[in-house]
Amino acid sequence: MSIPGKEVSADMTVKTDGHNGSGTGTMTADVMVESTVPPKKKRKTSKGLKNLDKAHRNVSRAMDHMAAAVSDGMKTYRKNEKKSAEKKKDGALRDMVKNTGKAVSDTMKTMSKVPRDLTRTIDSKRNRKQVRSVARFLSGPVGR
Repeated sequence: MSIPGKEVSADMTVKTDGHNGSGTGTMTADVMVESTVPPKKKRKTSKGLKNLDKAHRNVSRAMDHMAAAVSDGMKTYRKNEKKSAEKKKDGALRDMVKNTGKAVSDTMKTMSKVPRDLTRTIDSKRNRKQVRSVARFLSGPVGR
């Protein structure tokens, strides 16, 4: 039985009299219906500012990914620098180029999400319509 918005958990316990399978056994079942899951709330935005709000969300997500990328790169660099310094004398300085390369690689891996976030901002129904109308205008009578 499923109840919308509710999580159902059931516990089954079997009690026997202590003998190996012989004798009478009792079975009890406890069913608890608890923990309601609240419905997802809709964002409150006025109609005229809906596109601006969407763009703001996507740009802030892109900035968050950029900050995370720098953080990931620095974590990688510091971890590898510490390992190099512990392994050999002047190891951090000797392996600086190698450690920097690994850190930049990790930074770029996380940074690769940024263009997708920014294109989400640009790619909207309204913008596509504007691009089509400009393309028709620029093509002139030849394109019609």
